[in-house]
Parts: sequence; C-alpha cells; structure tokens
Amino acid sequence: MKEPVLGSRWNYTQRGYALTQSIRQLRQRSAATLLTLFVLGTTLALPAVFWFGSASLSNLVNGSVGEESLTVYLSLDVPDLEGAALAKEWQEHPAIRKTTYVSRDEALALFQEQTDLQDAIAALGSNPLPGAIVVYPSSSDSASAMAENAEALAARFNQMQTVERVQIDLDWVRKLQSALNLFQIIVSLLAIFLTLTGLLVIGNTVRLELLRRQREMQVSTLLGASRSFLNRPIVYTGTLYGLLGGAVAAVLATVSYSFIKTPADQLAAQYASPFRLALPSAGQFLTIVAVCTLLGLIGGLMTVLRPSPSILTNR
Repeated sequence: MKEPVLGSRWNYTQRGYALTQSIRQLRQRSAATLLTLFVLGTTLALPAVFWFGSASLSNLVNGSVGEESLTVYLSLDVPDLEGAALAKEWQEHPAIRKTTYVSRDEALALFQEQTDLQDAIAALGSNPLPGAIVVYPSSSDSASAMAENAEALAARFNQMQTVERVQIDLDWVRKLQSALNLFQIIVSLLAIFLTLTGLLVIGNTVRLELLRRQREMQVSTLLGASRSFLNRPIVYTGTLYGLLGGAVAAVLATVSYSFIKTPADQLAAQYASPFRLALPSAGQFLTIVAVCTLLGLIGGLMTVLRPSPSILTNR
C-alpha cells in the first residue's frame, strides 16, 4: 500500500501517519476525550495521593531509626552524684555503647522549655522530676538485633532498686513502622484495583474507537493495508490516553495533596514535631505519568490482540 501523504515530512512515515491519525481522532471528539481523561485521572489520583503520603512517613521512620536508646529514670532519692556514677559504671558494660546522665535540674529546665506547666511546677515548691540516664546500646548489623538488645537491657534495669522506670525511646518508631507496613499493603491493594479499573477504561475506550473506524479499516484492508498498519493507530490511541490520563492524575493528586499538607503540618507543629509532609518530587510526578502511559500501551495492545471481526486481518 502507498504511504499516505499529509503535507509534512513527519507524515511520510507509517508511524508518523498513525500518530497523526490518533491525535486527530482525539481532537475530533474532544468532549468525549476530556471526559475519559477526567475519569481516568480521578481513578488513578487516589493511589497517587496515598503513595505521596506513605513516602513522607517512610522518610520519617527511616530518619528516626539508627540511634536506638533507652531512658532510665532513677528514683527520687538517688542524688546526682550517685546517678552520674551509675552512668559511668554502666558504660563499661559490653552491650552499652555510651551513657549520658541528665540531672534533675537539667530535666526540669528541659521540661519547662517544652511545656507550659511552669506555674504548676512552681506551685509544688520542689523539683518533682528524677534524674535519668540515657543508655545507647551497642550497634548491631540489623535493626531487630538492636531492638532485642535494648529490650534485654530494659529488663535488666527494671530489676534494679535505684531505677523507677525504663523507657525504650524508639518503641514508638517500631509501632509506627508496623502501622506503616499495614498502610502500605492496603494502599498497594487499592492501587492494584484502581489500576485495573484504569486499564479497563482505556481498553473499552480504545475498543469503541476500533468499532468507529471499522468501515475505514475495511476499505484500507481491501486496498492492501497490512495488519500492523491498521493496528498501529489503535495502539497509539491507547498510549495517548494513558499519557494524558497520567498527566491529569498527577496534577489532581498534587493539588489534592497540597490541601492535605497544610493541616497535617499544622498538626505536627502543635506537637512540636519537625515532621512535615514533603511535596511530590518531579521523579514521582514522572513515575505516575510513565505508569499510566504503560497502562495505555497495554490497553491498546490488548484491544488489537483480542479476537475481533475480520477488519484486523489481511484479506
């Protein structure tokens, strides 16, 4: 079959002709195209928002891990000199990397700096806070081994008469990590379901395009057009839907995430936490577009490879 001539050098190739035809079909049905892109974008925007949020939480957890420590609160009747001596003695233990003693006065000053209870403490007339020893366990190759070491030390310290209470400082990080793992599993399942939905949207849309072009393709077949020549515009149409739908999804997800970021940052500030939701990076934006483009390509290929009437077979 003769190569079609459309007036530009780009269109002298079959691939250029197919891409031009695909873009022309999208432009001719602009209302239907915009509606399909909006449906596809809103379908894929939700898992993208969850992905942005889980990425920020993962950064928080990863940034907190690595400095495992225990805070050992001594009894109120233990003087500072004895507490400092205990800290120095414990540092000689092979399972302990270093210790830091926090005197009662230092603990009180830190408490007053971070809370608004100065008047209540002043009404007590004396310092109600005990001295504390911050214990850093020896480093280990794995986080689980370090956690086990910290728990063993905590159990040992709890048996001492001079110790009032032991707190594993990063215990909340491990709990957050477990909750985050569960959250990521739920998000992954949701993303799979919504991705399949997006794939069905693209596949059905491309299928309708195939049916609309049935008469044209029958004529082209009679003129000797090859199957690849007929299939190529269909595959390109699916890919374009994926590309544009991915851009819409990325924009919607970014806008939605920006609305969530402000109240989340305000909540973290109220708890004096440095945690802030990070805005999506260019890499995340491009990843969404690339994944959606791949979905469009798969949808187009599924359409042309699916058993169909004889319009896609050579005469």
